[in-house]
Amino acid sequence: MNWEALKSAAKSNAGITSTEVTVEVGGTKIFKREAVDSKKKTSGGTILFLHGQAFTSENWCKLGTLNVTAHQGYKAIAIDLPDYGQSAKGKTSDSVQFMLDLLKVLGLDIDKPIIVSPSMSGGFALPLLFQHPEAFKGYIPVAPVGVGKFNDDEYKNNKVFTCSIVGDKDPSLGAAATAKFSQMPNGETHTLEDAGHPCYLDQPQEFHQIMFEFANKVFQT
Repeated sequence: MNWEALKSAAKSNAGITSTEVTVEVGGTKIFKREAVDSKKKTSGGTILFLHGQAFTSENWCKLGTLNVTAHQGYKAIAIDLPDYGQSAKGKTSDSVQFMLDLLKVLGLDIDKPIIVSPSMSGGFALPLLFQHPEAFKGYIPVAPVGVGKFNDDEYKNNKVFTCSIVGDKDPSLGAAATAKFSQMPNGETHTLEDAGHPCYLDQPQEFHQIMFEFANKVFQT
């Protein structure tokens, strides 16, 4: 089934409930979008979507990711990071504490999520990955910034299930991500053909197929 067909099937699923609310995280107002299939008795797990510098949670909504993720049986949550979109203006001084507070507010400090982290949002997810690996059920980095701030031993000793996805037309951040995440003992790397830095926009069908296969595997462990 191609991406447009997947989006159409999700759109016609009357059980999918979508909400948009503002939550308070460490004193900062954070905008959150959520989609879940209310007809399913249990969720397959939660996938939390961050975003790059040129984007917001709206992009995951417009792309169809949130509805399709819910249609696949997962709870999908996307946020606007501080100083972006509909969240409060002003940057956070401690990205790790922000992420810990965020997970607690979302109820994901106990039911661990898979975190999808493109580009700029690596500045939030990567420090959390190495300081608090227990916060993750799994990690999907999409050519995140900052991979070079951590040494090879830190990657080799980190056991978080990781699925790196990059585009072949992203020779800088994409290549750096592949080199680093391939060192992780529970890491897998994927390079999408004819895709740039936001590879999920250029090859949505392949990107989401890889994401769901990874999620299915991780949430069953």
